[in-house]
Amino acid sequence: MQGIRRQGRSYALQLLYQIELTQQSDDETLGRFWLTVDASSKTRSFALELVKATLEHRVEIDKRLTANLENWKLGRLSVIVRNVLRLAVCEMLMLRQTPHAVVINEAVDLTRAFMDEESAPFVNKVLEKCWQADGTKEGAAAPEKPAKKRTRSKDV
Repeated sequence: MQGIRRQGRSYALQLLYQIELTQQSDDETLGRFWLTVDASSKTRSFALELVKATLEHRVEIDKRLTANLENWKLGRLSVIVRNVLRLAVCEMLMLRQTPHAVVINEAVDLTRAFMDEESAPFVNKVLEKCWQADGTKEGAAAPEKPAKKRTRSKDV
């Protein structure tokens, strides 16, 4: 059995895929999706939080992705890869509830599960570049603690 957040990410990806293909994100469309899966209320809540935030910030997310894609255009990526990237950038840079390394790892796992092994390194590289370009990295420039003075014990 998968954890709530991992399963929520999977459902969020499936919802974003459905929304992109049907061009519908209304409550009725989202409600029909939940009729096809058996998910706890916590899993549904997390998935919907991710979907709504991704859709709300989509323009900014797409700008960040476009700036960090080398020799690719966002529109030429597969629907799955494009939405894995959007979902991860949103969770990593907008929501910031989970460490970026965890978000990237989860995105790579989603890519492997829904796409293929060959796309996983690409997703990893793009997300790492997005994180590095953000400028507010975890643990950045943590102040150094002054060294403790050591006292020597006298030799007896």
